Amino acid sequence: MAVTSDPRDIASAWAPQLPGRVGPRNIVDALVEPDWGGLRIVVASTGSAVEAHRPGALVPLPDVLRVALREATKGTKAVIEGHLTTIALSNPVVMVPPAPTVPRSSTFIPRFRSRKDDPYIHGRNHLARMEKDVPAVLEAMGAGEPFAFVATDLLWLDGRPLLEVPLLERKRLLDGILTESELVRITTFVKPSAHMTLVGWGAMGFSELSWRGANSRYLAGQENPGWAIASPPK
Repeated sequence: MAVTSDPRDIASAWAPQLPGRVGPRNIVDALVEPDWGGLRIVVASTGSAVEAHRPGALVPLPDVLRVALREATKGTKAVIEGHLTTIALSNPVVMVPPAPTVPRSSTFIPRFRSRKDDPYIHGRNHLARMEKDVPAVLEAMGAGEPFAFVATDLLWLDGRPLLEVPLLERKRLLDGILTESELVRITTFVKPSAHMTLVGWGAMGFSELSWRGANSRYLAGQENPGWAIASPPK
């Protein structure tokens, strides 16, 4: 990540990390969250203005979302990764899942049921799926369909790159700098032992879940063996 004091320079050079071609059982001390789909972006906040970037391009945000992001990040220089998505608006309860957990001995370990559930396939196809969704999302935003930004990671803060900081600490810092609203959210996450929550996310329409190691670093532009994508349990 370049040495600069301007978060917009960081965001414009963003190379997203990719999931490894591994299964969730390979992820040590996993944090599980929904894979929000939509358009994966980074938001650059200068403290008084915001820009959104996808790899190699600016993203034209609707005015209402730009204002919401500016208010959510006011006074903070940061680069925040997340998703432009509609599912957070159609399923607001997903942000704080009320499902009970089960004992650690019953922790869910996915076993793929068919070729499409193979974690190797999920990892290999992630970037292609991400790029495939770009035109549809941009067209929908341009037509006035409402989108929310769901933050999933914090990559840079007040001049400090955070790629070498463990994921759980990056999430703690994110929670401290972003003010949530209807249009700006922070993703929820659980441990794999929260089996009923994972089942509930599948019932809400999430076709994939993200498993990342609590101690994993951010490997910009690379496949991360500490990150797996898998279908939710049924």
